[in-house]
Amino acid sequence: MEAKEKKTTHSGYKLAILLLVTALAGITFWYIRGSGKWNEMNRQISDERDSISLKLSNMLVSYDEMETSSSAIKQELESEKAKIQTLLQKLRSTEKIHYAEIRKYEKETNTLRDIMRSYIRQIDSLNTLSQMLLAENKEVKENLQSSQAENEKLSKEKEDLSSQIEKGSMLKVRSLEVTGLNSRDKNTLSASRSKKLRACFTINENIITKAGSRYAYIRFIAPNSQLLANNVDEDVFETPDGQLPYSAKREVDYQNQDLETCIFFDAKNIKLTKGGYTVEVYIDGNLSGSGQFLLK
Repeated sequence: MEAKEKKTTHSGYKLAILLLVTALAGITFWYIRGSGKWNEMNRQISDERDSISLKLSNMLVSYDEMETSSSAIKQELESEKAKIQTLLQKLRSTEKIHYAEIRKYEKETNTLRDIMRSYIRQIDSLNTLSQMLLAENKEVKENLQSSQAENEKLSKEKEDLSSQIEKGSMLKVRSLEVTGLNSRDKNTLSASRSKKLRACFTINENIITKAGSRYAYIRFIAPNSQLLANNVDEDVFETPDGQLPYSAKREVDYQNQDLETCIFFDAKNIKLTKGGYTVEVYIDGNLSGSGQFLLK
């Protein structure tokens, strides 16, 4: 009887030990299984944190590459960069992070990325508009330069035409002859007997110039290159190069047709010398003709 009871007790111990071993094995299995899931979840959280960190870093690079001339937009870009840097620093400085926090960081990152994309579109639009304006401005400048060149050309042509008209309107003389006159107004070639000088010439026909009354001026230049004049200080006329003294003048009525006329110079108070003389005729301030004559 006693042996039977011992055998029963021994079997009970074995059963209890078996149950404990089974329980321990189950707990170990579930611990190992739970630990593996925990590690897998931590790995996923770490990967997602690295991914978010990389996205934020790339966003900072994108902001640095944005170029705009708008000072207001530049300030807004700097403000958004500061938000990204704050979130990135917060993400990197947190040692333990939960899955819910990862979702929060991811949501904030997506919001910041949407904002960044809106700035990219805005800046692209502004840059496109700026390029269009630059192209239009270049075209306007080219057109303006072309117009200026055309205006300069037309002005030059107008000046040339005006110059040609002005030159064409100048009166010219022909058949210029000079002779000396003695005290009885008879022709003489003697310097000592000449009391007057007479210059006769024909003013040529010119349909361009303005008809009307004007003065013709005569300059007699002696062999010693001195001008023959009775009042050299007061007897002057205007030319394009300034005032010029003259020997004698005469008012003529020119009507765009050949006009023959003579001008006389009183030389009774001047001692004429023998030699070659030069005569110049000026009309409207321009040299209209010249020639030489000889007094013996």
